Amino acid sequence: MSDETTPPRRWSLRKWVDIGQSATIIALALSLFSFYRSYVYVNQKLDLTVTEVSYGTNTGELYITVAFSNGGNRDAAVLRLESALWAHGSGGKAQWVPIMTPVAPDLPVVTPHVPLVVKSGGVEVVRLSTLLNAKEAEKRLVQFQDGAFLGIRVATMASDGNLYLLEHPVARLNIDRSGRIMGAEAAIHKSLPGFSDLQQLPPGDALQKNKQTPFVWAEEHYD
Repeated sequence: MSDETTPPRRWSLRKWVDIGQSATIIALALSLFSFYRSYVYVNQKLDLTVTEVSYGTNTGELYITVAFSNGGNRDAAVLRLESALWAHGSGGKAQWVPIMTPVAPDLPVVTPHVPLVVKSGGVEVVRLSTLLNAKEAEKRLVQFQDGAFLGIRVATMASDGNLYLLEHPVARLNIDRSGRIMGAEAAIHKSLPGFSDLQQLPPGDALQKNKQTPFVWAEEHYD
């Protein structure tokens, strides 16, 4: 009887040995893959999405919210973030002019403060709070007949030390024939690659409104 049961027992033991060896090989492969992903393979990917633009036209309060998403396996740095107005700069040349006047003495222009680190796989939401006089916005831009453009300037750094600068419109302030702001609409409908040099001029991208279009508000200027 024992001789008849011995072969199945040996086969069962051999089966468990094979399963154990396979599990060991799989565990080793996963460990090597994890080591490769963590210490050898480099994937640097930072995306930024403008989620909201709010302009209290008659009070001059401008708020812009930007979400930074790090989809890579290395940390990323946001060195500088500014709201900007497409206006006449030095020499009368149209360019993105930073808006840096705080709304209130106890309210930082950038919250949280920059520079900041966006951890691998993490998300950081940053808010800009500045003052923009409506009359200044209405008169500074003459290159585009019926609108003034708000934008952002972003400086970033990848883990390899490379630096990048982005400038892009985020909203168009619609201006009537009398030169007064009547409202606003989004001028961006996509996320931007954080590790790229992009200087986008008005009127912005040509995409249609979608799930990455920021919420935009602006009051009609009565003053």
